[in-house]
Amino acid sequence: GTAAIAIAYSYDCEVFTTVSSIEKREYLKKLFPRLNDEHIANSRDTTFEQQIRFVTKGKGVDIVLNSLAEDKLQASVRLLAQHGRFLEIGKFDLSQNNPLGMSIFLKNTTFHGILLDSLFENANDDWLRVHQLVEQGIQNGVVQPLHSNVFNANEIEQAFRYMSQGKHMGKVVIKVYDESRPLIRAIRKTWFSPNKTYIITGGLGGFGLELTEWLVERGARNLILCSRSGIRTGYQLKKITYLETFFEAKILISKLNITNEKECEELISQCSLPIGGIFHLAAVLQDGLFENLTIDLFNQVVDIKYNGTKNLDKYTRIYSQKTLDYFVVFS
Repeated sequence: GTAAIAIAYSYDCEVFTTVSSIEKREYLKKLFPRLNDEHIANSRDTTFEQQIRFVTKGKGVDIVLNSLAEDKLQASVRLLAQHGRFLEIGKFDLSQNNPLGMSIFLKNTTFHGILLDSLFENANDDWLRVHQLVEQGIQNGVVQPLHSNVFNANEIEQAFRYMSQGKHMGKVVIKVYDESRPLIRAIRKTWFSPNKTYIITGGLGGFGLELTEWLVERGARNLILCSRSGIRTGYQLKKITYLETFFEAKILISKLNITNEKECEELISQCSLPIGGIFHLAAVLQDGLFENLTIDLFNQVVDIKYNGTKNLDKYTRIYSQKTLDYFVVFS
């Protein structure tokens, strides 16, 4: 009923309705301010017929949406105006095969028996059309959630008794179980402490600068970039200046050789803040055919990776064992 009234008002129709109690009358008036006492009648008898005829000056109504039965159904039929349409959504008179009377069709009227539940039995065109209309109604705000009276699963008998009294407004709903909120896994995020130092060997290379920016974007503010050659290009300077300016990061360039134990110890021991991470990217590229590989070339490549990793591991265990969160070696 309330859904039909809302839809009718969305098309700027004049609405008449019937209720069974004063409480329902007041509820509808509060829900639909346009609905006044003159347009609300009693559904317990057929007096609504005379009331509506009086207000419409004998014309009647263009559309009737009916769920009343027997004499009240007949009174609703008589209210149809010329070319009116009668939409019967009740089942009692239909299932009892009660007579309707052919004289109503002298007004060029149409009578539709509508079994709402049968619309959803098959995915037919009517069902799809109803779905589209409901979707449009939700989007434009006409279709709103109906008032409901909720009973728990162990109160089914009370729910049926309550519904049989005809005093309820809206729908009577059985809550089978409490709705459980689905647990959504939090997206893992890597975060670095602004109060720790992060050392990146090979930090001025292409990969090293990208890793440096990635660390800074995730909270790191104190970094040491190890590079034997230091800053040599405008791009390197621009990238470091950008991180220092926009993120207020403190970036130190170190030329200490981590393959030398003393220099590696100096790098680790003289950090003013505790070391939170080691990222070992430094490498020596000596590409060539394997058959042309000499011991010297092999040692040049392996030295930075093997001895550099060994020294970093040794001195972080001595000076930073309790603060180190990351020790990452890149091949």
